[in-house]
Amino acid sequence: MRASERAAYPKAVVSAAAEDARALALELAGMSPPLRVDVMTLGVVTEPGEEVLRLAMCWVRWRVDGQWSEALWCQGIVTTQRLLVRLPDGSLRSQWWSTAVGFDADLEAGHVVLDYGDGRPRQISGPAAAVVAVAGIHALYGTEALIRHPSLEPLRAHAAPSPS
Repeated sequence: MRASERAAYPKAVVSAAAEDARALALELAGMSPPLRVDVMTLGVVTEPGEEVLRLAMCWVRWRVDGQWSEALWCQGIVTTQRLLVRLPDGSLRSQWWSTAVGFDADLEAGHVVLDYGDGRPRQISGPAAAVVAVAGIHALYGTEALIRHPSLEPLRAHAAPSPS
């Protein structure tokens, strides 16, 4: 199903996802305590030092021979080292931040594209793309990029004003 064919997400869902992405940015910057996720209950094995940051339901597609595959509704496990995708059949696919050769986040369009140089870019879309973008930008470009990376501007522009 194409993004243009899917019904728009309710405003409250989009707003909550953006707020969660902003909260994750603060956690990664060390400005608020991290959310704890128990990996054992997820049935996954993490690498030494890898921390699970969020669970995020998202649409996942692969581009093969110039065409995007059908979108699959998947559980995304966002970590400090990768996006681990649980496909509908239960299998897992690791999308490692460190081996990406291209990263394009477009939060206005609601997607992130990860390119590994293998001719099969991966597109993550839906409201949770904001969390994936924050984690990926932090892993690829560092903490300062959470402030400066242009892809995160929609999160900064729509942030709730701080109480006076």
